[in-house]
Amino acid sequence: MMNHRTLIAGMLLLWLPFAGADERPQWEAGGGLGVISIADYRGSKEYRTRVLPIPYLIYRSRLLRIDREGVRGLLFSSDRIELNMSLNASLATRADDNPLRAGMPELDPTFEIGPSIDIRLTGERPKEGWILRLPARTVVAFSEDGLDRVGWLFNPNLHWRHRTVSGWQWGYTAGVYYADRDYHDYYYSVAPIHATNLRPAYRAQAGYSGFSNQVSLSRRIGNIWYGAYLRYDNLNGAELLDSPLVETEHYAALGVGISWIFTTSKTGNR
Repeated sequence: MMNHRTLIAGMLLLWLPFAGADERPQWEAGGGLGVISIADYRGSKEYRTRVLPIPYLIYRSRLLRIDREGVRGLLFSSDRIELNMSLNASLATRADDNPLRAGMPELDPTFEIGPSIDIRLTGERPKEGWILRLPARTVVAFSEDGLDRVGWLFNPNLHWRHRTVSGWQWGYTAGVYYADRDYHDYYYSVAPIHATNLRPAYRAQAGYSGFSNQVSLSRRIGNIWYGAYLRYDNLNGAELLDSPLVETEHYAALGVGISWIFTTSKTGNR
């Protein structure tokens, strides 16, 4: 059964990958539903399909911008460089639902936040072309006892965005992950107390955590917003491959969503 921690992370997970619409009201709000198919964790062959509520929230001002790209322009902004806040999230995994993790603690939903330096490489418009993004995020888990720090992630990536004449917004992101020992330990270590004949004890190390690329598509028609994304990761050469909890080097995720924008500000962008 889905708990409140899974619900919160699921809303963030489906909301974050989509490229935001470039509308002019200072704020817009709405909500809808999304469907995602996603593995329990990178390296797992166990996939889940879930239906989740998704928010639609846009806020624009000279000091703060909130949309599906995160929180931006708050720290520093120039024509080519921005210092932003980077966000991400993951869903919970019940250990008993995954044969490799049976008897181990469940993976709580996580929330990631940290600074990102974004450098616009091409394109005359800020919302289009290639952007080099250098986010470093701390990862926090929503446990039953509160918030627990999981570790750190560094995810340098190239992001491309283009808006067609018909109004469709395309996005593509390709990058790599590096994680500290605590992060890899949370997902891939096996403590001696949880070791079995088929699952030997293992202690994860810091290092390279795989390659990722993702394509997204979205469009707003009237007060209805549509979005979809497809992600593929490859773990070849990753530090975590020796973990007995890793079954495959391949990871994929798919999500589609629709939201109704039910209220907007009556003033223009500030």
